[in-house]
Amino acid sequence: MNMMEMVLALLATVLFTTLSLTYNQAVWAQTDYLNNATMVVQASQICHSILDEADAKLFSQQYTLNDLVTKYNYTKTTNYSHLAASFTVKAETKKCDEWGEILADQSGLSMYRKMTITVTGHSYLQRPYSMTRLFTDSFIR
Repeated sequence: MNMMEMVLALLATVLFTTLSLTYNQAVWAQTDYLNNATMVVQASQICHSILDEADAKLFSQQYTLNDLVTKYNYTKTTNYSHLAASFTVKAETKKCDEWGEILADQSGLSMYRKMTITVTGHSYLQRPYSMTRLFTDSFIR
């Protein structure tokens, strides 16, 4: 093997390792994007399920509008084995006006409740995910 063949073999090795490192980094970046998206979707599903549960209990008359303030003010940790992740779920319900502005006097009368669900937790969920819904008392039952 002469000098030129050795140089070509060395250049081929450098090219191959550079390409493999580049592809490897791209795959890891895509994996991170996928994990981030999975956690955001899961946080969204958690928020929707709690808000829909409150809707269903109001509609079926299991809860009154005032029950929302007492039943949906909590912080709990939820574990999901299929994701190998745990989330902290904070539910907060307050009396508000028709535009969703929280009333200063929470003991007063109001036919509106603002429920905010905030999910935090896993490192892939980079920012807390929050969802809000306004509930109103209706006479259609």
